[in-house]
Amino acid sequence: MAWRDSDEILLQRLEDEAIVEALFASRVGVEPSVTPSRLHPRAGGLVAELRKLPAGAEAVTAAVGGDVVRLGRFIDDLELRAAPPELLHHLALFHRTAATALEHRSPESAANAWVHSLAAWLALAEERLYLVQLEQLVIGGDATQKRRADAGIPPERIPLELVADVAKRAESTAADLGAPGRAALLALARTDEAARIAGASPEATRRARAEAERRRNAAIEAALAVIAEGLDEANVRGELATSGRTLLLRAVPVWTWTSYDEAVEHFVVERVDKIGWELYRARSWDALRYLLDPFRPMFENLASRIERDPSRIAYAAACAQMFVFLAEVDRYLPRKLEMAERAVKICPTHRNGRLVLAAALCDQAMEAMRAMVVFALRSELERVEVLLERAESLYPQTSELPEARSMLVRVRKGRIAV
Repeated sequence: MAWRDSDEILLQRLEDEAIVEALFASRVGVEPSVTPSRLHPRAGGLVAELRKLPAGAEAVTAAVGGDVVRLGRFIDDLELRAAPPELLHHLALFHRTAATALEHRSPESAANAWVHSLAAWLALAEERLYLVQLEQLVIGGDATQKRRADAGIPPERIPLELVADVAKRAESTAADLGAPGRAALLALARTDEAARIAGASPEATRRARAEAERRRNAAIEAALAVIAEGLDEANVRGELATSGRTLLLRAVPVWTWTSYDEAVEHFVVERVDKIGWELYRARSWDALRYLLDPFRPMFENLASRIERDPSRIAYAAACAQMFVFLAEVDRYLPRKLEMAERAVKICPTHRNGRLVLAAALCDQAMEAMRAMVVFALRSELERVEVLLERAESLYPQTSELPEARSMLVRVRKGRIAV
């Protein structure tokens, strides 16, 4: 029987399907034999489109010989803005399928796939014509212009549909902090990267970023809402000081789930401040220390953000108060000084921070003077004077200052200066 053109077409289609299955398996880390159920029946069209590019044909040939990694590198390095729209469409769907396959096992890899899927959609939206023609095919050419306008989505909105789809995965797992949600949040934080890969316009980049930020914030708020509700109920019952820490501890896994998002840090600082003052006024130092310990990494992270970016000054006072609390509960003077210094560094005008640091400097000065039993080094006496001058400049009304000044006078009179 003679070999027909249709046989050649069928053979190449089967070969394309085998290659895309192998490529997919290499991306998601599974055997090629289990990939067909995840891939669309027409997924082999990706390989067919790649064959049309000179360098793509070479990469496909290498894949036929078993080098699928080369084909994967070719796809990753492809200049999307110059790619044919049919190829972009296949890439958008391929990366999306990879993301859904990876989201439970490897949120970071899934996020990367989501980013590449969004990049392909952004590049398609920039091209516009392909999506317009595709919409006409789907809706029907005999439909009136008004009906098409009512039913269709403008090309520039298509990438935002993917953003919405990804965001739903975060919102749906906000209660149990599932891996798909973590992958989605990671991806939503990388829209600028997707736009760069796509070669998208500044306006398209802005639209994608704004939509992703809005939806990402909503998902994080949903995860924090359960904690906030529990804390509010505890406050109404008058149990915030006793049960607040246990309820707030859930914010730690939320922080991890969101890849250490700043919004979670603000939430924790605000709530710790309220609980902390109740314990402070009750002079429950052990309970206050116990409250603060699990959240130290968040305080440090937020403090670093504020120190790097002065525009975050609105959050400086609340963050500084956390370090004031840490200084107040620490019995080891060098560490108390370190925490108080950090508070004043974050917010130089923070009243409580200046007060606690001034008191700690007085304690440091008096500790130094107690070590001067018979002799007093002039250099040490000068250092003590500097400490007390700084304490006075920070907070002149510091209650420890008069005692420290009197002690310095006695040491000068009663010790041999050397």
